[in-house]
Amino acid sequence: MDVADTDHPLRTAGTVEPVAGGFRLPASLPGLLAGLAGFGTLAGLAATGQAGWPVAGALTLAGGLALWSARRAGGNAAALARSEAALRQARGELAETQARARDFTAASPGWFWETGADHRYLTLSDRLGTLLRCDPGSVFGESLLDLAALVDDEATWAEYRADIEAGRPFRDLEVSFEGVDGRDLVLRLSAVPVRDADGRFCGYRGCGVDATAETLALVEAHFMQAVVHDAIDSVSEGFVLFSADGRLLICNEQYRRAYPTIADLLTPGRSFAEILRAAAERGGYEGEGDIGSWVEQRLTRHLQHSAPVDGRLSDGRWYRISEHATGTGGVVKILMDITELKTREEELAGQTARLKQTVTALRESELRYRQLVELAPYGIVIWDRSAIRFANGAAAAILGLAADALEGLSLAGFLENGNALEATFAAAAEGEERRLECDALRPDGERRRLEVAASAAIHGGEPAVLLVLNDITDRRRVEGELQRAQKMEAVGRMAGGIAHEFNNMLTAIGGFARLAERNPADPDRVLTCVQEIAKASERAAALTGQLLDFSHRRVTDEREVVAIAPLVRDLRVFLKPLLSAGIDVEIRDGAKEAQRDIAQDTHQDAHALVNPVTLNQALLNLALNGRDAMPDGGTLTIALTVETPDDAFFARHRGLKRGRYVAIRVSDQGGGVPAAIRDRIWEPFFTTKEPGKGTGLGLWMVYGTAQQAGGAVELEGEEGHGATFALFLPAVDPPAAPAGLDPLNVAEGEGAVILLVDDEDSVRRYLRLVLEEAGCTVVEASDGREALERYEEAGGLFDAVVSDVSMPRMNGLELARALEARNQLLPILFLTGYASRETAAGLTAQEGRQIVMKPVAPERLLQALRDLLAL
Repeated sequence: MDVADTDHPLRTAGTVEPVAGGFRLPASLPGLLAGLAGFGTLAGLAATGQAGWPVAGALTLAGGLALWSARRAGGNAAALARSEAALRQARGELAETQARARDFTAASPGWFWETGADHRYLTLSDRLGTLLRCDPGSVFGESLLDLAALVDDEATWAEYRADIEAGRPFRDLEVSFEGVDGRDLVLRLSAVPVRDADGRFCGYRGCGVDATAETLALVEAHFMQAVVHDAIDSVSEGFVLFSADGRLLICNEQYRRAYPTIADLLTPGRSFAEILRAAAERGGYEGEGDIGSWVEQRLTRHLQHSAPVDGRLSDGRWYRISEHATGTGGVVKILMDITELKTREEELAGQTARLKQTVTALRESELRYRQLVELAPYGIVIWDRSAIRFANGAAAAILGLAADALEGLSLAGFLENGNALEATFAAAAEGEERRLECDALRPDGERRRLEVAASAAIHGGEPAVLLVLNDITDRRRVEGELQRAQKMEAVGRMAGGIAHEFNNMLTAIGGFARLAERNPADPDRVLTCVQEIAKASERAAALTGQLLDFSHRRVTDEREVVAIAPLVRDLRVFLKPLLSAGIDVEIRDGAKEAQRDIAQDTHQDAHALVNPVTLNQALLNLALNGRDAMPDGGTLTIALTVETPDDAFFARHRGLKRGRYVAIRVSDQGGGVPAAIRDRIWEPFFTTKEPGKGTGLGLWMVYGTAQQAGGAVELEGEEGHGATFALFLPAVDPPAAPAGLDPLNVAEGEGAVILLVDDEDSVRRYLRLVLEEAGCTVVEASDGREALERYEEAGGLFDAVVSDVSMPRMNGLELARALEARNQLLPILFLTGYASRETAAGLTAQEGRQIVMKPVAPERLLQALRDLLAL
C-alpha cells in the first residue's frame, strides 16, 4: 500500500505540521501507534496460521482508526477556514496597494516606464503620449539607448550611457527636442535597475518629468542676470549692492576703479565689514583710534543710509557717495564722479576773486573793443530777431548801404531765402550757434557769397543774435579755378617729391664733367667723353625741371641765353639710340625751310632765353611722338629758322610780343593728327596711345616749355600728310663770352672762407673743388648740426655759407636761424633741387640770402657768391 494513499493510516492519523527545524507530529499519534501494534499482532497471527484472534482487539483497532479520522477531518476544516481568512486579508491588502499606486501615479506630474534586460521599452505610461501629443516611440525610439539623439552634449551622454550599459541607477538624464506643435521640450528621466533573486539584471523601472518650463525659466533668469550686470557695468557711476546680511552681491568696474587698493576684495560674497577692515589696513584709515571702532562706526553709517557725502577716494578723484536701502533690507551704494565739478568750483572761486579786477579792466577796454569792431575786416551785425540794430563799417560795405542806414531794416531783405535764414539764425539767440553759407543781394543788384556765423548776444537786455559776415565771393572763384587745375597740381606734387634727390645726382655728374672740361691736358680726363657726360646730365634733369615748371614749384625760371643751333645739332646724337633703325633724322638749314611770307635770318644767330634742359626735353618729346607716328619707318625732320611771324600768328596768340622768333619745327611722315582731336592734344593726360604706351604728358610739357620762354607751339599740316609741330621762342641777342672761374676774393688777394654744408658726399666734393679752384678756403659739414660745430670750432670766421636746404637732423632753414643768432650779417647761399615759391620766399626773406636751383654750374655758383659778398 502506498503511503501516499489517502486511506493509509499515516495519512489519516492526523496532519504533520511543519515547524522550524522539522515537523510536529499530530496529537493522536500515540493512539495511532497502539493501533499499529495491535495490527502487527494480527498480522503475526495470520502469518503463523493462527485464527480466531479475539474480536475485542479488532474492535479496539477499528475504534481507534475512526477516532483518528474524525479528528483529522476537524483539523482540516479549521485549517481551511484560516486559509480563507488569510486569503481575504491578502486580497484586501493587494487591492489597497494597487489603489495607492494608482493614486500616486495619477498625482505624479511625470510618467513611468519599464525596460527589459536589453533596454528595450516594455512599458511607457499613457501620460507620456499625452505630453508629446504623438506616439512616444516616434520620439524615444525602441530602446533606452536611442535617447542619444536627444542629448545635446556628447560628453554628458557618454557618462549616462556608461551607467546604463553597466546597469547602474541614474538620475536626471535631460533630453530636448522639438514637439509636434513646434514647442521646444525638455524632459528629465531617472531609473533604478531591476534584478532577480540571483542578482541578475532584468531591466530598468523609471519615471520622467517635463522640465521645459523650469529650463526656460532658468534661461530667462540667466539672460536677465546678464542684462542687469551689463546695464550696471555700462553706467558711468560706480555701483555696488549688498544683501541684508551685509554680503556683496553686485559690483561694477567703475566702483572697483574708485577703490584700487581693495579692488581685489570687491567680489560677490565678501562682507561689508571684511571689506572695511581691509581698506583700513591698506591705508584707508588715517585716524588715531582703534581700527575696529572705526569699522563699527563706518558700518553703522552704512546701515543708516545717511545723506550723500562728497569725498576724495583712493584713486585720487572726487566722488559724491550716496547709499540707499533696498526693499529686501540690502544696501545700494552709488559713486558719482564729481572731479570736474570740484575743479570747476575751484576755478570759479578763483575767478570770483579776479572778477572785481576784471570789471575795471572791462570798462577801460570797452572803448578799445568798440574801435576793433568798427575796424574789423569782417561784417558784424546785431539782430534782435526783428530788425538790424547794429552794423559796423565792413557789414555796411558787404550789404551795400551805409551803417546808419541799415539800422531798423529787416535782415531778410538782404539775403536770398531771407525768411528761412532768419528762422535759422533765430535759434542762435537761444544758445545754438549756427554756421552757414548764403548769398547776399545788394540793393544795386550785385550778388555776394557770404560765410555767416551766428551766436547768442544781448541787445537792450533782451536775447539777440550776433552775426559775423565774411565775404568769400573771391575765394570761391579762386577755388573753382584751382579745381579746374587739379590734374596739373597732381603732377606738381609728384614733381616736388622726386626733384631734390634726382637733382643732387645731376649736380655731381654735371659738376665733375665741367671740371674735367677745364683740364683737357690731363691724360686721365678725356675731354670728349666729359662733354657728353655734362650734356647727358642736363638732359636727365629735364624731366624734373619740366614737372616743377608746370607745378609752379620752381624757385625761378632758371632760364639762360641758349644757342639753339648747337643744341639742335647735338640732339641727333642723343636721339640715335632712341629711334628705331628704319627712321632717319635730318637737320635742315633755316633758309631751306623759309616760308614765302616770313622774313628769314641765318640759323647761326638763333639764340633764345630758355631753360636748355626743358627745351631738350620738349624736342625729345616731339621726336618720340614722330617716331611713334611712323611704325613702318620714315624721316624725322628738325628744321631751325629765325623768322618774324605774320599778323595771323599774333592774332592767334594775343599775349605774345611782336618781333623775331626762333622757330624749331619737328616733322614726321606719319598719318597726321585727326581734326577731331586737334583741340585736345595739348591737354594733360590726353593720349591716343594704348594703356602702358604713353602718359599723355608729352605735348603738355612742350606747351609748358613754350609758355615758360614767352613763346608758343602750333600744329601745322593736314591730316593724312604727316604732322609738323612748330615751337616759337622769342629771339634774343647772343650772350657775352663767359668770364671763366675768376678768383673769388673778399679782399686784395685774399680768398673767401666758405662753410660748405650738404648731406650728399659727391655734391659736396664737387662744390668744394669748384670753390677751391676759385681760391676759396672750404670747411665741409654733412648737415646743419655738424655745420654749427664747425662754425664754433673756427670761431665764426667765415665769409659766407653755402648750404643745401633739405638735410637730415637739421635742415638749411634751421641752420640759417641758428647762425642768425650768432651773426646776423653772415651771407648764406642756399642750394636746392626742389623748393616751392613760398619756401624760397621764407629762405630769402632776410637780406644777405640767395637761393640757386640744382644742378648748378661752376660759373653760376661763383657768380651767386660774388653777388652775395658784394652786398
